[in-house]
Amino acid sequence: MNDLLMLDKYFPEGELEGGIDLANRLGWGISVQMAGDGYVISSGDEPILRTEHKDALQSFIYGLGLAYAILPENVYNSLEKALKDL
Repeated sequence: MNDLLMLDKYFPEGELEGGIDLANRLGWGISVQMAGDGYVISSGDEPILRTEHKDALQSFIYGLGLAYAILPENVYNSLEKALKDL
């Protein structure tokens, strides 16, 4: 079991999907699919994590999303704009 202490405070709507949304606004193209009894997280067409454990899936998404969720809003928005301008 994971205790995701910053989820309600920093993630959009207090959901892990909010972390995916934050990453995807910066061009990650994150998606999660079931693969048999496990999960595959991909960035675009490239798999970046395969796991059979939901805790590992949640921890990965939490870490990725938290890296962006804790940024001040103006910093995140500037980063988003800069990436779109590339």
